[in-house]
Amino acid sequence: MFRRMLLIAALVLAAGGAALAAPAGAQNYGGCSAAVSDTTPAAGQTVTVTGTGAAPAGAVTAMLGTATIGSGTADATGAFSFSATVPSTASGTETLSVDCGAGAAVAGVTLTVGGSGTLPATGSSSTLPLTTIALVSLALGGVALTASRRRSSATR
Repeated sequence: MFRRMLLIAALVLAAGGAALAAPAGAQNYGGCSAAVSDTTPAAGQTVTVTGTGAAPAGAVTAMLGTATIGSGTADATGAFSFSATVPSTASGTETLSVDCGAGAAVAGVTLTVGGSGTLPATGSSSTLPLTTIALVSLALGGVALTASRRRSSATR
């Protein structure tokens, strides 16, 4: 029983270690493995696509939907690295397909595309109105406190 528990614990640790060893955003399908430098890019941002398992010296393309957003050439071992630009029309969850060439599979990497990278401005950046309200409130509170102390002194 104890040996069985040790064996299960070793298998769980080995599986967890293998999962941690994969780069962020990496997917492996039939020998083609691809990863991107940023899985949460903004629309219009350029990311680096890297991977292995492409046809040696073959063309590798990255697509978002039906649009080719980047391409490169694998080296003699099938490794590749090239830039791809996320379209400005992309938003939400998108799948980046990486075609590793003839005889190789297509890898997919899930991207979460954000906005332009800047948050919309709401309200005012001026603190003057709220500071004025606070100072007037303090002054009115001081006047009310003084008046109540005078009233209580007069009644004694």
